[in-house]
Amino acid sequence: MKPEDSAARVDGLATDLRLIPEFDGALHAVGEWLEKLELVCRLRGITELHTVVPLRLTAGAFSVYQQLNSADKNDFSKIKAALISAFAADKFVAYEQFVTRRLQDGESVDVYLADLRRLAALFGGIPDNGLICAFVAGLPSSVSPHPESRFHA
Repeated sequence: MKPEDSAARVDGLATDLRLIPEFDGALHAVGEWLEKLELVCRLRGITELHTVVPLRLTAGAFSVYQQLNSADKNDFSKIKAALISAFAADKFVAYEQFVTRRLQDGESVDVYLADLRRLAALFGGIPDNGLICAFVAGLPSSVSPHPESRFHA
């Protein structure tokens, strides 16, 4: 391999890694961050995810990684489990966020529904009928059905 080929490969990898936001445990939901990491790695042909994770961790998230033993640092599933354990929303907090979640001004209904599904998954899931009820209940009154109307799925 020519030196310039190697340099181009390193530059390409650095660009690929910048597609993955840094994770500190506070700004992003850990599950969403892990999904993005896995997606970028899959799309870029990176198979050893355990080598990528520490490069994108900062602050408390990096501290969690540093506390892992050497064997666990070489096992993506162990790294993932440690990050989820440290930063995933508590199921009671997730439920509270779920029942109070409303469609925000300017938010698409697709994003709203995806967030309801994410929150429901964090507290153990909910049947589709329950999700439909939560979705409708969180719509602004200008588009929500009247209380006396019946909503059928």
